Amino acid sequence: MFELDQEARAFCVTCVENRFLTDYLPAAKGDYVKVYLWGLYACANKEPDYSLEEMAHELDLSVSDIEAALRYWERRSLVSRISDNPPQYRFFSAVQRNMSPSGAVQADMEYVSFAEAVYAAFGDRRKVKPSEISMAWEWVKDIGLSPEAVLMLLHHCIGQRGVNFSFRIAERLAVSMKEAGVQSPDDAEAFLQHDQAVHEGTRKTLSRMGKRRLPTDDELALYEKWITDWQFEPQAILDACREMTSGDPSFKYLDGILNRLHKESGVKTGAQVQKQFDLEEDEKKKAQEVFTRLGMGRFSGPAAVRQYREMLAVQPHEVLLLAADKCFKTKHNLEDMTNLIEAWKKKGLQTEADVRQYVDKVAEQNALLKEIFEACGHNGRPTEADRKLYEKWAGFGYDQELILCAAEQARSAEANKIGYLNRVLEMWHDAGITDISQARARKKPEEKKKSGKTVSAQQYGQRQYSEEELLAVSDDLIEEARKQRG
Repeated sequence: MFELDQEARAFCVTCVENRFLTDYLPAAKGDYVKVYLWGLYACANKEPDYSLEEMAHELDLSVSDIEAALRYWERRSLVSRISDNPPQYRFFSAVQRNMSPSGAVQADMEYVSFAEAVYAAFGDRRKVKPSEISMAWEWVKDIGLSPEAVLMLLHHCIGQRGVNFSFRIAERLAVSMKEAGVQSPDDAEAFLQHDQAVHEGTRKTLSRMGKRRLPTDDELALYEKWITDWQFEPQAILDACREMTSGDPSFKYLDGILNRLHKESGVKTGAQVQKQFDLEEDEKKKAQEVFTRLGMGRFSGPAAVRQYREMLAVQPHEVLLLAADKCFKTKHNLEDMTNLIEAWKKKGLQTEADVRQYVDKVAEQNALLKEIFEACGHNGRPTEADRKLYEKWAGFGYDQELILCAAEQARSAEANKIGYLNRVLEMWHDAGITDISQARARKKPEEKKKSGKTVSAQQYGQRQYSEEELLAVSDDLIEEARKQRG
């Protein structure tokens, strides 16, 4: 018959006892308090068919948030679910519940039993707050863990962190248990044993760093990643600490070291980590040896190792040392050395013995050619083309004495003395001349006159060095190769 004007309701009062503010509000989550107060308001001002969906919409919460809050207040005996379809709830005042003997009877006996077990776990060592009991019970009702699993979790936290641990930290572990699919007490035991191993390993790692304190959550998360995701053995993590040689040792520093090992080498055990570090140390020493021989004593660190690895893929260490020595003596740089070892590789020279044999052969041929150049009056240094000609003449069966005899005849040539010398020796070979007496009796060939065309024998004076000339490891050839590269 009578109803209150809708606008007038905004000027009315919803009664909340001080007992609720002092005994219940401090321990409850903010959203839970919001739901309880709104429920009191709805009891007096909303229609009887007011739904949870409407309530969730007006409070900007999800229906599951509303249901979780109502279950919380059910456990505190301030709310009672009196119907399931549709769901209906009856609200009680805080003073009423504390004064009424029947209030305790209606309390959730399963919750009471759980609370007693929690109190027993801590005993006289810590006074557990009702809000903490309620939070742990939410892990049963909202997260879905069994009461036994939650109690095992609390005992685990007491053992790992002491009786004064934060229930918020334990809540994160409870969520992890749920995500790991923990169902039975055996599942919980296996999960918590792993967590215990993480804690113990983290503490040992901190101790290895010289730090005497409990690990932080971030440090525990990193250690978990190292042993679970990257599958490092605990000893491997401890052994990796030896690489923290600069600055303050930290888990972030160690994470960088382990990340490199995980990506580059795939080692897992302590022995493998030690071996990898020994290999890397040997690699650093060898890289420094090469760059020191090259005159780059200050070139060190990761950049030097990377450059060394690139060169090592071309030539072995001993050959790199030979190339570094030669480039240092001829005052050439790292780029010249890189070209030199590539040229040796293309020549098929990939051992120290092969390179030394080749260099000795070139030096011997160059000495013989210089003697021939002096005999014929040719100015210049021997090139690869000159050495090929010398091998051709040696293939005719001609020794140095007979070649020098021909060089004396080439001395009178006005130009291209080497080309003239080659023509003399070819004519002798065609004529079957094999000794000096026959050669001296042989008439000198006429010198060819210059023409517009350029023949191969006339190309000596152009001094165009090829990659083959670089193989001679001569100062002028390295310089010429550098100029050609621009």
